[in-house]
Amino acid sequence: MNTMNEKFIWPPHIDEMGDVVKKYINEGNPLSIADDSGVYKELETLFSKLHGRKYGLLVSSGTMALYSAFFGINLVPGDEVICTSYSYHATATPLLHFGVKIVFCDVEEDTGNIDVLKIEELITSKTRVILTNDQWGHPCDKEGVLEICKKYDLKYVEDCSHAHFAEYNGKFVGTFGDVACWSLQGNKLLSGGEGGILLTDSQEIFERAVLLGHNLKRPSNSVKTPEFKPLERTGYGLKLRIHPLAAVMVLHQLERYCFNWINSRKVTLEYFERRLEEETFFKSMTKRTYVTSMGAWYGFKPRADFEKLKINKKHFVEWMNSKSYDVSLPKTGVLGDYQIFKNNQYILYNFEKNESEYPCPCAHRYHEQIITFPTFTFHEYEIIDSYISAIKDYMREYGYEENM
Repeated sequence: MNTMNEKFIWPPHIDEMGDVVKKYINEGNPLSIADDSGVYKELETLFSKLHGRKYGLLVSSGTMALYSAFFGINLVPGDEVICTSYSYHATATPLLHFGVKIVFCDVEEDTGNIDVLKIEELITSKTRVILTNDQWGHPCDKEGVLEICKKYDLKYVEDCSHAHFAEYNGKFVGTFGDVACWSLQGNKLLSGGEGGILLTDSQEIFERAVLLGHNLKRPSNSVKTPEFKPLERTGYGLKLRIHPLAAVMVLHQLERYCFNWINSRKVTLEYFERRLEEETFFKSMTKRTYVTSMGAWYGFKPRADFEKLKINKKHFVEWMNSKSYDVSLPKTGVLGDYQIFKNNQYILYNFEKNESEYPCPCAHRYHEQIITFPTFTFHEYEIIDSYISAIKDYMREYGYEENM
């Protein structure tokens, strides 16, 4: 557990993890796996089974899981992808390597998730894919997206990197799209330091993803389609394998800790939210009625109307930091604002970027409302109480109680 003046750190220390890794090495298990055996098979099988999906593929990162998914769908230059406008940039940056037009869709102002009511107006004859995330662990409107995909014969890609085992009406995220991707990077609920995983029910998407980033025995075991057989040894030339030791760490967490962490984080953050809402100017994170679990609850981002309250958000953060509280401005931004997505800048492979001309005012308003607090997980109630007291001190010191 973190003490009062320590920054919140994730992943948590697991006493036996060093022994688990050492045991794997001392038993002579492979540090390079060219097929789908051993710890790869164990983790892919378990993760797929938990989500009820046919195929699972471990890769080197969540970013490369998305890259593999887009390759699996066979995106080509000129295609259009409708993408949420508020997420970590790697939700969308792999698309730049395919020469597609990225059309950013505005989000719900209170959740930061793609607004399904704004998707259809963006669809053209070139649209191939809808790409969503589940911001901070809150599932987007899965049924709404699926309805649109079915109506227009579009593929659905889920970026679930914030939302391991979050639930939409009792179903895990990652079970709705044609393909779903997760990060297994250092700060995620399940962490191998670096890593990612892709799940799909489509044999074609799976086989193309395998061939993109795997060679030698993996394609020989996994690829059944005759037209791909000549590529068994070489694949498409890349190597995107996760390190076996990363897979060992993730498997251990999944089998022994994951769901206890989820339950503990839920109880802890709900306590934090109640106190913030009842005693300060912050609002709880919005949760739609279809959200039956926030799962990993990757980020804790309470909201406040700083402009209406006449509170300088940057000043509040700096004041809290001066008192040794771990509070920060959100680092995630509106995707269309990043230079990498701008026309005629940082061009890749001579692809035209086709910058989206659609404004995303709700994404900007959402960004302006949120503050980053630690994602406390292990019943750190004394520390949370201290945060509440500090915010109340700030309110008294600067006269904001009158604005409540």
